[in-house]
Amino acid sequence: MTENQDIAALIGQRVRALRGKRAWTLDDLAARSGVSRRTLVTIEQGQANPSIAVLSSISDALGVAFVSLVETGPSEQIQVVRAGQGPRLWEGNDGGSAHLAGSLPGTNIAELWEFRMSPGEGYLGQPHPGGTRELVHVASGELTLSVLDQEFVLKAGDAATHPADVAHGYRNTGTRTAVFSNVVQYPNPQE
Repeated sequence: MTENQDIAALIGQRVRALRGKRAWTLDDLAARSGVSRRTLVTIEQGQANPSIAVLSSISDALGVAFVSLVETGPSEQIQVVRAGQGPRLWEGNDGGSAHLAGSLPGTNIAELWEFRMSPGEGYLGQPHPGGTRELVHVASGELTLSVLDQEFVLKAGDAATHPADVAHGYRNTGTRTAVFSNVVQYPNPQE
């Protein structure tokens, strides 16, 4: 079994368990998440490689953090994730990728993503729950951030924060691979 198959099986088990805990049918989850019943069946069977957007819709509907569906390591006080070993949840057409590098559990959940994006590749993020924000830092290359009908070109060393409860996107408009980190901070559900 490959790493992607292992992650797909893990995600399927977690979605099924969370749905069962709520006593929801597949149709209930489909209606709440906007993800088709057929897609949910293939996810729960571990036969799908769902996109970040699909998993975000499912986690939002279930009322859990995205990371709770994909994290592969134990929830210990100290976690080390080696370069490229976090769950890979996006692959670009030209070799780009996004890995979940780590997360902070608790009431203010935060996720750290590492992106590598080849020239011409892009990622369109779907809106997260209300109040979610993102922090982007470009390590190398050039990146165009699109949010709230505005575009910002970020170069190596630049950082930006933005609301993530609206459609937002990242594009490599440069001539070399863009490497950037993205922190997603979810609001405290009790606030």
